[in-house]
Amino acid sequence: MDHPTLLASLLIHCVLLATSASTTASEPSRIWVDDSGLHSVEASLQTIEEEMAVLIRPDGSTVRIPLSRLSVEDTDYVTAWRNRPASQPNVLRFAPPTLPELTPLPLLVLPRAATTLQDGFPLSPIASIRQNKQVGKTELPGPLQADPVPIKQHVPTGSKPIGPIHSYDVCSAPLVIASGEGTFVAFSICAGLSSTRGANANRIVRFDPETKQVSIVWSSDVPITLLDHHLPSGRTLVLEGHQVFGQGGQFAVAGDWDAASITLHEHRSLPASTNAASNRLTNAPTVRWARWVDEEHIVASVDSSMAVWNLVSGELKHWICNVHAESLPAISAGRRYVAVPDPGGVAIYRTSDGKALGRIPVEPGRIASVGFSPRGDSLAIVTPSQLRVWELSTASLRGEAKSRRSLGKGSPVWVDNDLVLSSNGVLLSIFRGVPVWRYELMGAAAASVGQNVGIIHRANDGGFVVATLPHSTASKAIDWVDQRLALQGTDDWQLPGRSSWSESGWDDHDLRFTSVRSSDRR
Repeated sequence: MDHPTLLASLLIHCVLLATSASTTASEPSRIWVDDSGLHSVEASLQTIEEEMAVLIRPDGSTVRIPLSRLSVEDTDYVTAWRNRPASQPNVLRFAPPTLPELTPLPLLVLPRAATTLQDGFPLSPIASIRQNKQVGKTELPGPLQADPVPIKQHVPTGSKPIGPIHSYDVCSAPLVIASGEGTFVAFSICAGLSSTRGANANRIVRFDPETKQVSIVWSSDVPITLLDHHLPSGRTLVLEGHQVFGQGGQFAVAGDWDAASITLHEHRSLPASTNAASNRLTNAPTVRWARWVDEEHIVASVDSSMAVWNLVSGELKHWICNVHAESLPAISAGRRYVAVPDPGGVAIYRTSDGKALGRIPVEPGRIASVGFSPRGDSLAIVTPSQLRVWELSTASLRGEAKSRRSLGKGSPVWVDNDLVLSSNGVLLSIFRGVPVWRYELMGAAAASVGQNVGIIHRANDGGFVVATLPHSTASKAIDWVDQRLALQGTDDWQLPGRSSWSESGWDDHDLRFTSVRSSDRR
């Protein structure tokens, strides 16, 4: 995208001036994006002349871009550059921008059910109102209203052993649960193919962050998976009775949480799906992903289709799109948007009516991992070696970070407005454009829990951790990262260190900087 001939046709009024290779810039190299969000160039800021940003590319050529054509992020960068104290040394982007607090939108509520489906009966089949409304391959989303989390939860840090987790067991992402018993964290563990079976092989674990107590509130020889929790209503969505690889089973609602048990009600068998090749109904559909839209409606990926159902009445409200078998969608914090990866892109839809809102391209053939920020204003898009962040309100690329190490295939976790944790533990800074730390999360399941990160790990016979990231050593390393980037840029970038969890906290390894004492490494 940063080829000179391409930029000449894409960035209006840009003039590429040949200069000598000896030309240097006072700022480190970074990615600059135009106001359309479609075009970018790697360069460093040399100066501002006549309302033009004069940029130096790595090959020594000069790019002049009108300030009016810069993205919001780059406009903020130029403003900070202009306003910096004369005595302040040049460092990468100075500091992440302070983002304003967003006011949550009213709770999304779809039309309520007029009837109640009998317990155990199936949801309406997808084939009944399936439509052909796939997103165009080049139609980018327009500006969208931010969709912040409607209810913020505070979850204290803490850790607790939970007993052995077999390597083949499947752990759900930890969920923050709000009930009459208070606020706590829960997750499910399903026995894998080679796991030892028994009455407690499949279980739901509750962790109370205030008391640091762990209890098993559900155990069975039948698989059960926690899917989502709707904080405003206190209703928890589960899948029960499915096979090891996810086929079959039924949706249910978990409630009446206490320290030792839960109850399941509103059992709904899965909707029959259509075999596209034979156009006939097939048995044992597979739920690949499901989330609440409001306290009655769910959006779910069943086999190769995504749709919205009323769980109370069983009615199919609308079909949304086809879904690739490897796609793991994401829903925005306020439940208004759903992002669906496909080979070569990520499509965004409106949950209330299934309207296609646009598609963001990635590398051809790649199926990205995605996650909306808690602020509801940004979408993290992760491919094997790159993080991109799409800003909804400006319909533009907010930033990106590249990594030599694979970033995994699971959903990314937002740590704050700048830091994103990949599913395999690489901590990336959107602002700096590089990985800043690595946490050993092989085989772990992680998710945002309040302002912290919840991690189910298999080390030391299994345990659960609610941790504040970055931890002490990684925070110190980020200061070192800024200094290194100011000196060398992103060329030949290496992580400053990594950490693994132990009974005493984070153990740090392979430190590449010397400003940390051993007593600080927790």
